[in-house]
Amino acid sequence: MVNETAKQLKEIFHRPLVEELASRVADHFPAMDTQVFVQQIVNDFPQLSLMARSRRIAQGLHNHLPPSFPQAVAILLASLGAEDGSGGVEGHEGFRYLPFLNFVGLYGLQHPEISLAALERMTCYFSAEFDIRPFLLQYPELTLSRMKAWSHHSDWRLRRLASEGARPRLPWGMRLQSFIKDPTPCLEILEPLQADPHPVVRRSVANHLNDVSKDHPLVTVATARRWLATGEQGTRWIVGHALRTLVKEGHPQALALLGFSGDLLPETVAFTLSPSRVVLGEAVTFTAILRCREAATLSIDYALHHKRQNGSHARKVFKLTRKRVAMGEELTLQKSHPMHLITTRRYYPGSHGIDILINGRVVCGGIFELEMPWLNSPWRVNQTFCFFRELRVSG
Repeated sequence: MVNETAKQLKEIFHRPLVEELASRVADHFPAMDTQVFVQQIVNDFPQLSLMARSRRIAQGLHNHLPPSFPQAVAILLASLGAEDGSGGVEGHEGFRYLPFLNFVGLYGLQHPEISLAALERMTCYFSAEFDIRPFLLQYPELTLSRMKAWSHHSDWRLRRLASEGARPRLPWGMRLQSFIKDPTPCLEILEPLQADPHPVVRRSVANHLNDVSKDHPLVTVATARRWLATGEQGTRWIVGHALRTLVKEGHPQALALLGFSGDLLPETVAFTLSPSRVVLGEAVTFTAILRCREAATLSIDYALHHKRQNGSHARKVFKLTRKRVAMGEELTLQKSHPMHLITTRRYYPGSHGIDILINGRVVCGGIFELEMPWLNSPWRVNQTFCFFRELRVSG
């Protein structure tokens, strides 16, 4: 059993794309042996994940371009060609430029001014959020100064880089421990972006502030309250999305700021899970009937408790809805959750649980059994091993 999504994602970097990149570079550096370059790169591809393939291309560029970083990066900048205005933040097309950004992050640390200028240009093709981070660590004052300037830039792609590149807990990116400890520099970057006109920038700002909330909830709530007081258009959405983790945790100040209310938990009339035994690849459906004891505005979520290999459980919270209810009103909630193989989750057979959360507090829940019948078959055992190995290789 193979996860096709993981395979397709890493196949963004395949031989034809490497050949295309080599041809682009050779147009501006004729001394490059494109055949040798391509062959050296693709030989390593079968066992490499998406990000590892990109870094492998960057390493190959380092081996075939002039040893002088300023010369090499000038060749790469000339090889970019025309950009389409998207910044590569939607879809897969922008990934083709990631090796150029990786080249700067890997080999440009001795040339910070040149590298930051290169990343400023390259982020218009694909976001430089991963490769700006080594410069934040090694040259914090210089890089922060540049990012604060980008937060005021007329180009939304530079404004997004200012926010996304400084995220303390950026997925796939190195953690910025100094910002996790003290988010003040992050907030100074975000301040001009609190009502940005571009939706992609607003999404980044919300995700960034959500990162901050995981370590500094009170700072996050105070920032959100100050932003809401401005009445700027677009700020309400940013704040709502930024406080999502705190809302799921039932943080009282975050709930109040977003208008959620209600001190009494609804009474559970009925709760069912169906089926009680779910085969991996199928779905489990829950139905909850709740009677509301008071008029309130409710944030309604559900938590899935995944069984781990060691027998403990990991909780993942999913958003259901927001609803205004009257005293005595009965509320029926129903949702099917697919128990399908995905690259970010490993499943283990046994008891799993689902809870209904109202304003971050558990009101009811139940348990179902996840079955993986192929584990009893030698052929299936081998297929499952191949699947999990594919997950490890694909990242």
